[in-house]
Amino acid sequence: MKKVTLVIPVYNSEKYLKKCIDSVLSQTANNYKLLLINDGSTDNSQKIIDEYCNKYPDIIESIRQKNKGVSKTRNYAIDYVKTEYIMFMDNDDYIDEDYIETLFNAIDKDKSDIALSGFRRPNENNVVLNETRLSQNEWSKMMIMTPWAKIFRTKFLQDKKIYFLENNIGEDIYLNIIAVFETNKIKILDYIGYNWFYNSQSVSNSSQKDISKINVDKLLNSCYDELNKRNLIKDNYEMLEAHFIRYLYWFILYSTKDLKYKELKREYKRLFKWLKDRFPKYRKNKIIGINKPKGDVSSNRRIFTLCYLSHKFRMGPLFVYTYNKYRKKRHKI
Repeated sequence: MKKVTLVIPVYNSEKYLKKCIDSVLSQTANNYKLLLINDGSTDNSQKIIDEYCNKYPDIIESIRQKNKGVSKTRNYAIDYVKTEYIMFMDNDDYIDEDYIETLFNAIDKDKSDIALSGFRRPNENNVVLNETRLSQNEWSKMMIMTPWAKIFRTKFLQDKKIYFLENNIGEDIYLNIIAVFETNKIKILDYIGYNWFYNSQSVSNSSQKDISKINVDKLLNSCYDELNKRNLIKDNYEMLEAHFIRYLYWFILYSTKDLKYKELKREYKRLFKWLKDRFPKYRKNKIIGINKPKGDVSSNRRIFTLCYLSHKFRMGPLFVYTYNKYRKKRHKI
């Protein structure tokens, strides 16, 4: 009997899809099924899917649809899946052979709603650029706001009506931040089995981002409003405050590279006004610091501490602008 469904939305991934599927078929587990949803691909992705479905009909199921986007595709899967557990994977990534078995054993043993693990970041030359490993602390559940490197109890997502946000940024953040605060039945694993492929040609990895086309306001408002609607803010106030502080810093650092200083300053003030309106005492957050949050990646702690300190001294926009110029110069070298 199949206990786990691994969902992979597929869109124009003919170059990487075989490696992705092969890594799933090489699993030590035998209690899973693979659901491939072709979201309107215009390349040879469907041909590849058909070949695998014909060869492995007991393991692989496929659905073909007009292009709806990754959020609608994953949301459809949440309602469609009938197995006890559900996992997600991107179509250009790959997993270690014990990935499904490890996460399944963890969530099933304790009858948890979510089990979380770490990931590594390999590039085209199989060089691992970095790794993120989780430790047994509260902040670990906030560190990886992706649909992958975790397993969910399907009924938990369905009953709590937890879905991905239909937006061009942070659709997975929306689902994850609601999910981790809707339950205390979370298992954290000191394990890395997911390989988040760094595709240098991918739009998401490009250093050029047009901030005017990124709907960050919808993400922020949707997250906050849904958390508030579910009465999840009061009991998790400081943790959520720290999350939004950190996210705003991340967004500003990685989405304002091409802005002039006046434009960056205007965007910076606008976003932090959003934060102040909802978390008036955010400057006194006790979770962020040189050695905080406990368990976080040290490089993240350093850069976010510098952001936090510069903001306290009202030099936030200047720090971000200088930091962006430094990174651009370093990249050219």
